[in-house]
This record gives sequence, structure tokens and C-alpha cells, in this order.
Amino acid sequence: MPRTTMPITGVHADGTPCTHQVNQRTGRPKDPTSDCTGRTGYGATCSACGETVTNYLKLLVTPEVAKHLRQHAN
Repeated sequence: MPRTTMPITGVHADGTPCTHQVNQRTGRPKDPTSDCTGRTGYGATCSACGETVTNYLKLLVTPEVAKHLRQHAN
């Protein structure tokens, strides 16, 4: 059985992943010529069931991810 994962990534306001380098304080892209709208939060999608957890703070997403992954361990 494959391992269930839920990696936390930065997201734009529309929910798409943000892979650009951004200013940690403001969330705006470091490269002003990029098409990035800015990071507005963090999200994680479960590889087993597809459930998504999002929040504007990574600190608040981490415990939700751990809680969700424990549900799959049962």
C-alpha cells in the first residue's frame, strides 16, 4: 500500500499552487515581472482521499494535516 502524504504548499487566492519566491512578510513575489498574484496562504491535499486543508498561516495547517493523516492510519 502506498504511503499517504499531504505536503504543505503555498497557494494563491484562487487555490492554485504558488511556487514563486515571495517576500515572507508580505507574500508578494520577489520578481515583479512574474505572473504571480502573491501567496495568500497554505494548503495541503491528501494523496489518498483528495481532501484539502487550507489556511492563511502554515502554523494552523500543520496540526490539521497531522490530524487528517492519523485518520488514515486506523
